[in-house]
Formats: sequence, C-alpha cells, structure tokens
Amino acid sequence: MRLAEALAERKALDARLSSIEGRLRANARIQEGDAVSEDPERLFALLDSTAEELRTLMVRIARTNRETVVDGRPLADWIAERDVSVRRFNILSGVADRASERIERRSADDVRVVPVIDVVARKHEADALAARIRGIDARIQATNWATELC
Repeated sequence: MRLAEALAERKALDARLSSIEGRLRANARIQEGDAVSEDPERLFALLDSTAEELRTLMVRIARTNRETVVDGRPLADWIAERDVSVRRFNILSGVADRASERIERRSADDVRVVPVIDVVARKHEADALAARIRGIDARIQATNWATELC
C-alpha cells in the first residue's frame, strides 16, 4: 500500500470511529420499555476493532514518515515544517488583515485607529511563506504517492 493510500484509509477509519461514536451515543439510553436500535455491545466491539486498526495504521504511517528521506531530511521533518509554516501563515495573514481593516469615523472627533505594524511587509512575508508551503506540500504529496508503507 502506498503512503497516500494509507493516509486516505486513516481518514476513513477516523470517520468510521466518529460514526460509531454517534451510534453508541444514540443507543446509550432509551425510554423504558423501548428496544435499542443497535446492540451497544456489538458497537463497543466494533469500536475496539476499528480503533486498533487505526492505531496500527498510524504507527505504520509514522514509521514510514520517519524512515523516508526526501532531499536529505526525513519526511516527518518536511511535514512538521509545512504544518508550522501553515500555522505561521494563518497568523501573519490574519494580523495583517486585522491591521488593515478600515474603521469608519463619523466625525473628526472620533478616535482614529491606525495600524502599528507594516501591513505591506507582513503581507509580502505571508505571500512568500505561502509559496514555500505550496512547494513543500507538492514535495510531500509526490513522496506520498511514490512511497510504500513500512
């Protein structure tokens, strides 16, 4: 199985766990005299087997990410760099957007609100970071499709 396929399977297993949780919650209690629509014990068994399947897959994905080297660095390092860069991009662009919001003044006596950061410079920094993120993500995606799961 390719790493990309394993990642899709992980997403499907996570969705299945959420579905099982919802079904368990729906059958956790009933009105006295009614019957449950699904056997909770069977659902708990399904929860256990699905959770174990997900855990096993996640261990294999993590091992593959550690052992796969891309341009001299483990794939896990590239993933961490991308994830932190995305977080940083979101903060930079959010702060720049907030600083550049226009506040309407109804009269000259109204308080004037001005940015205290260089909005243009921060937007340029965010744009450069976005380009770097796209490059890293393309490298990760290509590797995911080329790599067999450990």
